[in-house]
Amino acid sequence: MYIQRFYLLKELNYPVITTIYVQLEFEKGHADSRDYFLNLVGSGEIYPYPLEIDDLVEMANIPKSKQASDAELSCFVVAKRLGAKAMTDDKNAIDYIQRYVSMPPGSVITLFDILFEGYLTSWLFDHELRSIQATLSAKKFNFQYEDLAHECARRRWMAGE
Repeated sequence: MYIQRFYLLKELNYPVITTIYVQLEFEKGHADSRDYFLNLVGSGEIYPYPLEIDDLVEMANIPKSKQASDAELSCFVVAKRLGAKAMTDDKNAIDYIQRYVSMPPGSVITLFDILFEGYLTSWLFDHELRSIQATLSAKKFNFQYEDLAHECARRRWMAGE
């Protein structure tokens, strides 16, 4: 929402689905986040995906914890079932859920992964990464890298691209 780059998911061929638990979490949140999310759902940019009984059973078999919400857990369970990727930046949730939900390597991605992929495919450039980092930093969302553009360039060079 803050960086205005939702289009990047579509350009990188990531269909965006969500669960009822994510929607409920947004409905309880700040009005601007809730409205942004509901507009994306209403426009078809985000598709509400139904949970199946097996998903709910798997979720029920995982001990409740403050480390992971039902919203995060439901996304992991659906991603596992579909052979898709789950996206979150909550390291605690990732570590906790992966103790109980077996997911293949690379099936959990973060905002950094999306931005890096956007950089590799020339959807984003250095100046945009720096602007994104500054915007997110002002909202108290910090990457582990001091300079996002430098880190993306370094990784691209290391990968030989």
